[in-house]
Amino acid sequence: MITIHEKTAQTFDTIGLGTLVPGSCIVTEELNGAYELELKHPYDDGGKWKRIERGRILYASTPRGMQPFRIYYVKPTMKEIAVNARHIFYDLLDNQCEPISHSGTAGAALAALQAAFAYPMPFSFDTDISLTGTLTTGRMNPVQALLSDDDEATSFVKGYGGELLRDGFRVSVKAALGQDRGVSIRYGKNLVGLEVTEDESEVKTRIICYGKNGSVTLESPHLGDYIYPKIHTLTEENKSISEVQAEAQKLLDEGCDIPSINIKVDFVALERTVEYREYAVLEEVFLGDMVTVINTKMGFQKQAKVISYEWNCLLEQYNEVELGDFIPTLAASVTSGVKSGSLASSAYINAASVMTLLQQHLNDFENPHHVTAAQVQS
Repeated sequence: MITIHEKTAQTFDTIGLGTLVPGSCIVTEELNGAYELELKHPYDDGGKWKRIERGRILYASTPRGMQPFRIYYVKPTMKEIAVNARHIFYDLLDNQCEPISHSGTAGAALAALQAAFAYPMPFSFDTDISLTGTLTTGRMNPVQALLSDDDEATSFVKGYGGELLRDGFRVSVKAALGQDRGVSIRYGKNLVGLEVTEDESEVKTRIICYGKNGSVTLESPHLGDYIYPKIHTLTEENKSISEVQAEAQKLLDEGCDIPSINIKVDFVALERTVEYREYAVLEEVFLGDMVTVINTKMGFQKQAKVISYEWNCLLEQYNEVELGDFIPTLAASVTSGVKSGSLASSAYINAASVMTLLQQHLNDFENPHHVTAAQVQS
């Protein structure tokens, strides 16, 4: 059931202004990226379509339960009304943070971020990240302060890492959003509904290590899988060769000798094939979860992360799930208490694209030709 609520609503335990009867309703979410809803509603005889107005809130199903989405774009056509809404989290775009300069725990950094708001908003912030770091920003909106990859600022995810869980007016920054639920899939041939991309441009199969007291070479068991050895040099003149060797071994353990993988699973197309049963397990995963991916043709396996999805709110099931090559996040370093810049950078990998997308939508919002359903009626 999809309900619509007044612009000022903060709780959604009633049906608000009433229910809707859309012809379609799709939610898409990216890890640390865009979180949007698209709805198409017919001009029903009961007049429910008249409730649709820009600024009102839709309450709809997602993989993690019901969530609020604020309507920012309404386009009436001859047969229906097309609506775009973004998660209530993006109300934060309207506010501004005064400059922030904080060093310390992640929890204190979130408190400093909220204290810098130009005006209070009904959001809460929390994190399970236990490491220390920095948050340094100029004047910007809170979404930028959390996610921006601006070279002149250190946003929260740039300074501390983390992955966003957006749950109503609660913003929770997790060291790792998902988990490994023991799900694995195999691939080795082309299938309708399965789009697989492999990229070996960053593969390393022979690492030559140089330290302050010598050098050593490590070779991958996958050395023979490629035409030539793919040599990578690791030089740390202030470290012993054993320390440099340990760093190189860590790179190999993390899969630097295996191509990066991206897999898009289209359940709508795949369900018409006999192989559908093999991939149905992906209907049980969530954003941020880890999935073991096995290449039966090349004989390797690695972990990939659920980095985006498309969800059918009416059927309450996935249309599509996307797996991306696993990038280590803070979860891998919490126990050691050490965080490198590369770990933090993995958490804001999508920030540039999402900020561009949001700016485009903000430009749409300002378009004077966009009208509400009420205006169509009149």
